[in-house]
Amino acid sequence: DLHQVLLDACRALPNVQMGVLSLSNMTLGAEVNLPFTGSPLTFRFNFCERQQPFCLTVSFLGGGGFFALEIDLNGIRQIEASLEFGAAVSINLGVASGGVSIMAGIYFKMEMKDGNNSTTLTGYVRINGAVCILGLITASIELYLALTYLIDKEKAFGEATLKMKIEILFFSASVTLHTTKTFKGSGKDPNFQMAIKENEWLE
Repeated sequence: DLHQVLLDACRALPNVQMGVLSLSNMTLGAEVNLPFTGSPLTFRFNFCERQQPFCLTVSFLGGGGFFALEIDLNGIRQIEASLEFGAAVSINLGVASGGVSIMAGIYFKMEMKDGNNSTTLTGYVRINGAVCILGLITASIELYLALTYLIDKEKAFGEATLKMKIEILFFSASVTLHTTKTFKGSGKDPNFQMAIKENEWLE
């Protein structure tokens, strides 16, 4: 069955190079979605994508980001944007080589759901490091720290992820640690009495 008509257009933009400044991986996109299920007609415009952001480098400093806007006949349905910036260095000593990068960024998303505004703001730091010895032993580590604030729910939570991987010849092992913590809650959260009824507690 035909449920919708989707028209999608994407155009790559030329790279910009001015001395030590380089701007690359830029795209412009437009999308028209016409459902036959009673849902409204939607339009979407974007400058790059979340999975394919633009890249801006100035010497050893670099960053990237994207922006997307989705609207329908009633107004804005969704706004999504992200920007990040950081530095990366590498070294090669012959018998050993390695590198490290540190990126910090901010992610914003506003979405209309059933007439309600859902807004998310996230700040994050991502650190990557790797070292290789004689091409036989490789070790890498990635640390991701993020603090997210749900504006409409007046709630904030943080998360941290640590990934470690070691490769020795044909052997490899990896470990991933992840934790989350809620820093703030509002009176809108259900309490114990609201979540558990008296008969359920007695049972």
